[in-house]
Amino acid sequence: MKNTLKVTIPFSFKGIVHEPSITLDLDKFSQENSNFDAIHSLVSRENNIDSYSYEYEVLESSPLIFSEPTGIARDFLNDNVFDLAGFIEKQKTTEIDSLLQKIAADTIGDHALQDNPQLKEALWKAYQAGQAVNHAG
Repeated sequence: MKNTLKVTIPFSFKGIVHEPSITLDLDKFSQENSNFDAIHSLVSRENNIDSYSYEYEVLESSPLIFSEPTGIARDFLNDNVFDLAGFIEKQKTTEIDSLLQKIAADTIGDHALQDNPQLKEALWKAYQAGQAVNHAG
C-alpha cells in the first residue's frame, strides 16, 4: 500500500479563507526530505500561489494540518502531529526486512525467517556491519 498524507494550510487573505492542500506521496517525499520545510513551496505550486506574493507570505506563516494518512503513515499521525522522522525510520526498517526476507527465501526457503528468528537477527547484524564498513571507508 502506498504511504500518503494530506497536508492542508488554511489561511485568510484579503478577507477570504483559503485551504490549499496537497496529498504527499510520503515514499517519494521522505527520500528527499527529512522535515517539512519544503512543504509550503509544494502546496503553493500545487495550488497556483505565486511564491513572490503577499498571499504566499501568509501561507508560510500558517500552521500545517495533517490528515488522511494511508499505509504505515497512519501509525505516525497523532493529534495533528506527524512524526516524519519515525516514519522514515520505520520505512527503512520495513525495506530492510523485505530485503532480508528475499535473501533468506532465495537461499534457504520461503519461511526461513519466520521459522528461525536467530537467522533474522544474524542477517540484521550482517547488514548493520556492512553499513558500518560502507560509511567508514
